[in-house]
Amino acid sequence: MSETMGQIIRKLRKERNLTQEELAEQLNITYQAISRWENETGMPDISQIVPLANVFEVTTDVLFGISGCDTSKEVDEFLAAHSHNWNNKPENISDFAFHQACCNDIQDMLSKYPNHYKLLDYSLDHLIMLLWDYYEDRDSCSLPNRYENMKKLQDECIRQAEVILHHCQDSEYRSLANRRLISVYRIMGNYEKAMEHAKQIFSYNGFQVGVVYDSMGHSEDAIREYSHTLYTKLIELEPILPAIGYQYMKQGKYEEAYSCYNLQIEVFEKILERSNIEEMNHGYLSYNPSYDWCAAVCVKLGEYEKAMELLERWICMERKAAQKQDHVKTSILPYFSSLDLTPYHIPYTREKRITPSLDWESFDSIRDTDRFKKILADAEAFELSE
Repeated sequence: MSETMGQIIRKLRKERNLTQEELAEQLNITYQAISRWENETGMPDISQIVPLANVFEVTTDVLFGISGCDTSKEVDEFLAAHSHNWNNKPENISDFAFHQACCNDIQDMLSKYPNHYKLLDYSLDHLIMLLWDYYEDRDSCSLPNRYENMKKLQDECIRQAEVILHHCQDSEYRSLANRRLISVYRIMGNYEKAMEHAKQIFSYNGFQVGVVYDSMGHSEDAIREYSHTLYTKLIELEPILPAIGYQYMKQGKYEEAYSCYNLQIEVFEKILERSNIEEMNHGYLSYNPSYDWCAAVCVKLGEYEKAMELLERWICMERKAAQKQDHVKTSILPYFSSLDLTPYHIPYTREKRITPSLDWESFDSIRDTDRFKKILADAEAFELSE
């Protein structure tokens, strides 16, 4: 005798160690509805069949007692297409409207796959970008219903992150969910909650995994894990050094600030010596080294020539990056050669790349020198060139 849909739902729920309340939370319905389905005093609405199937990570056929297959392929194809569209924004649409449209597309996909953790993390990333758009509008208030929409976005971010935190067994996704919530609470000014989640972050330990692979004699797997660990640590290093330098600047400790900014630049340039310049569009290398901040500190220290030398190096590096905009999928660095860098790609753009920093008051004391005027002219020409 074939199982009823209620029996199948109960079996799938218990196999995944979900309570009726937890399943209801993921479907945005009441637990009483789940109870009615399992007791066969009610049936899921047709609009709930696909979300229900994807909470269980099965096809709708399974719910009807027919067959099942993996649904991850459709999600991966969606993410690849969406990422491509995200990196090719049309010129005739505002950043806000584009971000909003992209978020809507992701939410439509989530309605089909509400428990797909990779998709949830991708959604959170984009919802937070939209939340930032509203936050940065705080002075002009040009966006309609700003506060109400920020509150809705906050609530949705929290809901999606909690699905990951409460149900996902993958520590990397839980760590990312905590990171996303830190951003959300910082934007909303709830620093106590941001700190709470900052202390819950647990990252995947690729080094230890590599050690285990090494012990098993799996050299290629060990290289992959070690390389991934090195790459992610470099990504983490990039914002930390300037963050420390900025704190020293606020305290008037300019020598200490210079050492932080300069070390970040040295690490950046050392990597580039061994890499294809196209890799500036990937991961760690996609971030702007702090040439401008380091130069501003040099001005504070009275090291005017050193400041201008840093700005000239900056323009030189940007020129090299602009000449090689076609990005590669793998690194030629020996220690990154096992990695696929495509997910880290960030499109390169010349517009306002350098000149906004050159307008800082920090450079007023050297603004009238011939050398600085040439730096400004070179930067303007670079940003306007094709």
